[in-house]
Amino acid sequence: MILKMAKTNVEEKGPLQFKALNFFEHWRTVGYMYQNYLGVDKAFEETALGILRRPFLRWIGFPLYFALRNEGYTLRLNQKFAGVLYLQYRKRVTHINDIEVNRAYQGQGLGHHLLAFADKKARENSSCFITLVVTLSNTRALNLYRKSGFLDQHHCYYYLSRAFLRAHTSLKQVGKEEKLTLKPLSRKQATKNLQHFFQLETRSAKPVTGEVWEALYPPQLPRLSKVRSYALFWGTESQPGGHLDFFTWGSYGRWRIYLPTQYWGTEDELALFELLIRYKQSPHLRGLGIMVGSTVHHVKALPLAQRLNFAERSTERMLMIKPLSNNPDIGGISNHDVGGISNSDIGGISNPDVGGISNPDMRKYL
Repeated sequence: MILKMAKTNVEEKGPLQFKALNFFEHWRTVGYMYQNYLGVDKAFEETALGILRRPFLRWIGFPLYFALRNEGYTLRLNQKFAGVLYLQYRKRVTHINDIEVNRAYQGQGLGHHLLAFADKKARENSSCFITLVVTLSNTRALNLYRKSGFLDQHHCYYYLSRAFLRAHTSLKQVGKEEKLTLKPLSRKQATKNLQHFFQLETRSAKPVTGEVWEALYPPQLPRLSKVRSYALFWGTESQPGGHLDFFTWGSYGRWRIYLPTQYWGTEDELALFELLIRYKQSPHLRGLGIMVGSTVHHVKALPLAQRLNFAERSTERMLMIKPLSNNPDIGGISNHDVGGISNSDIGGISNPDVGGISNPDMRKYL
């Protein structure tokens, strides 16, 4: 299949051709991944280049995963491998599971051809959205995706250092903080409560791309991280008014929060942040993070976090979504409308659950 596009400088060197990968070629493309990610994607290096994991993932795990769970294509220039593209099809969504240009061909505009081909395949499958995951430190790829119409999704959180954390935990609870109650949940209860408030916040904050979050990344409780889940009760209310998860990684912790819109950026939410700083898990931590469920929520609550000496930080990876013109619900939208804090503030790419590969299905191999 030869991609029909206006001739570029690259095409003058020979025809650009897309071909479906045969089963054995996946071992070759995985080898290119290892070459291209080195020095670019630290998460991939930590996941795939471990002493024990590297041989298994390189020769068995990754090739079989991409061969059996993806639709793979190579971009060839003069019959030589110049790039690779892996796609997965979900309901109304085409997900780019891996896209890369081999090092010898980088800087020649081939990334645009790969994205154009992905767009073509998505439309053939009647998809309304294309998604991918990017590492935020890879600014070159990030800028390419933005220019191609991909929208940033929520990827920032608030961070409180150890010094400020100790100062806060030495104070007594005051005001509205005393009227808040956190009720521990069993895993079954937590799953139900998480799904309810995840959908409530996502659909309120992301009317265009919220359904993609629900279809591609449904709410889950991590299987490996230490996590405690709570239902939040405001005052004397008998029904939960929010969902919270507390994760620990060594001596660091992070709260994940989903709330109804009426609490975003209010004094009630400030009281909640104060409670979370002082909560029983927090005093002995070296640092504490709080991540709310959407960018709109994050922006509204940021002044509250700054009043408590939180700093703003970004995750290592970020989901990006491109609405297609065959989606009847979409008018003209931009990164300012959906998901992005501001393009100048961001470094690069990402799914916080996964290492170098962008699909959560890979967790079974990691």
